[in-house]
Amino acid sequence: MKKFISKIRNKRLKGNVTLLIIFILLASSVIALLSINQIQRLLTYWNMTFNYFRAFYLAKAGTELWLTEVYNSGDGFNDEVLSGSSIVQGNLVWIYSGFNPYFNMTINWNFKHLTEDIRKSDTCSNENKITLDPWAGIMLSLFSDDTNNLNNILSDNDGDKSYKKLSDIWKLSLEWYNGASELTFAFFTYNKNSYWEEYMEDIVVNKWWTFASFLGKPNVQSLIGSTLTKKYITIKNSWNQKVEFCIKMDNNKDIPYSDSLITVRGNYADMEVGLQSVVKKWVPDWTLNVLDQVSSS
Repeated sequence: MKKFISKIRNKRLKGNVTLLIIFILLASSVIALLSINQIQRLLTYWNMTFNYFRAFYLAKAGTELWLTEVYNSGDGFNDEVLSGSSIVQGNLVWIYSGFNPYFNMTINWNFKHLTEDIRKSDTCSNENKITLDPWAGIMLSLFSDDTNNLNNILSDNDGDKSYKKLSDIWKLSLEWYNGASELTFAFFTYNKNSYWEEYMEDIVVNKWWTFASFLGKPNVQSLIGSTLTKKYITIKNSWNQKVEFCIKMDNNKDIPYSDSLITVRGNYADMEVGLQSVVKKWVPDWTLNVLDQVSSS
């Protein structure tokens, strides 16, 4: 009887050990599968991160190039470079196989409406109206830089700049302005001397409520019709409260502006990264000083 009981106990012990080994193998298999899955996830994440940073730095490089062009260009400049453009093919060589990284770059210095946020310049609304605090000002460039500045930058050649006059200046108007206070308008024209140095040739300053009232004056009309290319209009808030408005052209044409919008999209493999930069040029102090001197005289 004792031998029989001992045999049963030995069989149970062997059975328990077998089950334990099976459970250990199953647990090890599950852990191995989970580990492999996690490693695959990490590899996928690493690959996505790698592609993201490659795309990001392509876009970053394009942004830096575009910033260089902006600071070497006049107001109203516009340009676009695509991956297939000759400027890219002649200066950048891709060494990767299977696919070609690419980027698209645009500079926009002309807008349908001049607003507080030039990224939202298609319409004028309460949310994006230009706000001028008391004695603050805004400057409009009535010309566009027509020079191919990127070629000059890459070839280290300053070259002569080419400017294009804005037509239909008299169709400028203020939108969403309540007209509760006068604004100080100034029209500037610039010329070059024999040394090709720019100097202010003429200026007309008046206080009015609307663009039409100011631009309709005979002395302003004569400046508008002059052959000089570089012309500016400055609007100053000469009231003790802030004023709000947008600026547009009644013929729906784009308006050159001192602010510019840079958009770059870099693409590497399956990843695309877009960067946008707003470059602001403040109204020069001398223009506001001129307004103070003329308006007080």
